[in-house]
Amino acid sequence: MDAIALLSAQYFQQVDPPLLSLPDGPALVSPTIQSAIYERMFNENTAWPLPPAPYQTRVLKTIIARIEESISDPEEDEVLDNLMEKWTLLLSTPKPSALEQAQQLTYIKYSTPTMSSLLDADAETHPEQCESFNTKTIVTSENRSLILSAGTTGFRTWEAALHLGTFLSTTDPGRSLIANKRVLELGAGTGFLSFLCAKHLGAENVTVTDREPALIEQISDCIGKNGLDSKKIQAGIWEWGMPLQISPFSEEGGEGARKRFDIAIGADLIYDTDIVPLLVSTIKDLFNNYSIKEFIIAATVRNEDTFNTFLDVCGKSCSHPLSVISLVNRRLRLLVKYHTPAFSFFSPLLSCRHLIPIAIL
Repeated sequence: MDAIALLSAQYFQQVDPPLLSLPDGPALVSPTIQSAIYERMFNENTAWPLPPAPYQTRVLKTIIARIEESISDPEEDEVLDNLMEKWTLLLSTPKPSALEQAQQLTYIKYSTPTMSSLLDADAETHPEQCESFNTKTIVTSENRSLILSAGTTGFRTWEAALHLGTFLSTTDPGRSLIANKRVLELGAGTGFLSFLCAKHLGAENVTVTDREPALIEQISDCIGKNGLDSKKIQAGIWEWGMPLQISPFSEEGGEGARKRFDIAIGADLIYDTDIVPLLVSTIKDLFNNYSIKEFIIAATVRNEDTFNTFLDVCGKSCSHPLSVISLVNRRLRLLVKYHTPAFSFFSPLLSCRHLIPIAIL
């Protein structure tokens, strides 16, 4: 893919500025390249959704500094007027306080890898040679700096969701799990995985659930931002351990009909031993009462004891053991490095799949 497409994709995912893949100096001096950067990344009339002003300021400062360092002929080379005018405007924009920035939600646009050939690209040394992935995007509402708020960690898209999304998007087994299926997501947070399934992976329909009303409100807003409608995706609260209170899609039956699913997915649900019994109870309910045939969960293992507790409780409730596979390998790690914002450090990532019609009894 071209260098500007890669840079703009990282920019809309709000990758930390020092980690952005900037074109080399001679290329940046080109008026054509500078114009493309302005139109794709900073022009309010052509670029959406623009990141917060403080982030734009940091990125543009980095770009301008790189251009100025690369100018060899001051009589011929210069920083494009549009970029300098944008820089001046950003500097004059009132800066929110640190507290306001910490609480601010912003739209983030993810560029989704969708081709298996991406895995074969030498992304570590030549990311620009990867095929274009920015034609397929997902928009979420989140705050990267907000780890915990109002009792939930769901205001940002975590690494486990990014890894699972990569697996579902770029592998034949992953795509076959979702295509033409009725999908349910547990603990959806920002809704990243649900939007991916509904918008790009060919799901028949998707039901997005979380325990927090504020997150469901954000997800509902982003359904429209992603060009989706209620015939394809719906969102609602599901308090684990309680019956699902979301009505079926109109074509699934009349009033009082129970929702049915083919597969359930979840990411980073195993973060506290206290919620493991409720989680396993809900998974069991999905198999027993909602017709799911498979459940796939990706977990960043921050605490081995917590993850082992989950495996232990599942083992006591299942007639068959879980299948545990690692999603972290060289190619997937490199793919995530260049296609997601969270690419600095990872805990081991595991995916667990129930491979039988009813895995939890």
